[in-house]
Amino acid sequence: MPFQITVHAQDRILEVVYPPQVTAGDLAEYLAEVKKAMASFDGEWSALVDQSQLRVMPGDVVSAMASLNAYAQLHGMKRSARVVIDPPSGLQAWRMTKRAMLTIPTRTFETRGEALGWLKDPEAD
Repeated sequence: MPFQITVHAQDRILEVVYPPQVTAGDLAEYLAEVKKAMASFDGEWSALVDQSQLRVMPGDVVSAMASLNAYAQLHGMKRSARVVIDPPSGLQAWRMTKRAMLTIPTRTFETRGEALGWLKDPEAD
């Protein structure tokens, strides 16, 4: 599977790295695997999503990810950080967040380190 999913159990962070391109098969497999990872937390957790390799997200992927984010919030996601590389990617991430109607704190960052620091520091809002 081209998506990389890492569960940081100690910090209660689910980290996902998107591939440069997403096929329908990749997306279906990812959705199934990431929901299993979410369930492993049994309570609140945060998401770190690195979208820096995926420059343009196709419409079907945006819809699927918006639905997934709504599902994640209902299943314990309390904060969400996205890593993007340029303003258009950041705008795309923001649109997906709005489409998901998330009410949790969400931010975009240019580096993984900045995103991780924000997730680990609840007072960083």
